[in-house]
Amino acid sequence: MEVQVISSHRPRQATDQVGEFAKKLVPSAKRLPIVQAEAYAVQGLLDILEVRAGRGEQEILVMACSPEQVQAVLEWSCLHDEGELQGLEIYLVRRESGAR
Repeated sequence: MEVQVISSHRPRQATDQVGEFAKKLVPSAKRLPIVQAEAYAVQGLLDILEVRAGRGEQEILVMACSPEQVQAVLEWSCLHDEGELQGLEIYLVRRESGAR
């Protein structure tokens, strides 16, 4: 499993990176594999990532992650580095500072 955190002090640069990742995503069940982190508590985000990975999604873009969510996903990825989640790529876009 590979986890990449997208964070930038230059919002335009981060937006460009997100756009590039979104273009490459393969739709699954007629939708893009994008998760809005603000809709989930930390454990809920981990649960939805497991569900989506279980559905066979190989790349997941997670928007607007809090620092706690980023840390939890990084720790979770270390626990699931082998096995069924091998090959999964998760892109975490950090929430802009000052945003809730």
